[in-house]
Amino acid sequence: MTARSRTPILIGISSCLLGQKVRYDGGHKLDPFLTDTVGKFVTFLPFCPEMEIGLGTPRESIHLEGSPEVRRLVAVKSGRDLTDEMRAYAEAKA
Repeated sequence: MTARSRTPILIGISSCLLGQKVRYDGGHKLDPFLTDTVGKFVTFLPFCPEMEIGLGTPRESIHLEGSPEVRRLVAVKSGRDLTDEMRAYAEAKA
């Protein structure tokens, strides 16, 4: 919040950075600077796109492949293409 306003600043943030165990390996990436320092001044809106499209945890790792013009989001071991699911999620979230 600013000195002039009581409206909190809302920041979207990956849930794993806040310590939630949602990463592909069942872990997290807690960032104390974000939680202890930045968190004093903002309200975090945590989200995990992978969990929200139903991938669970732990899960197979995913990565982007293809050219910049034609990117695909693909599960590394199975080859499952998650592009359409993630795109639909992102559009709905935005």
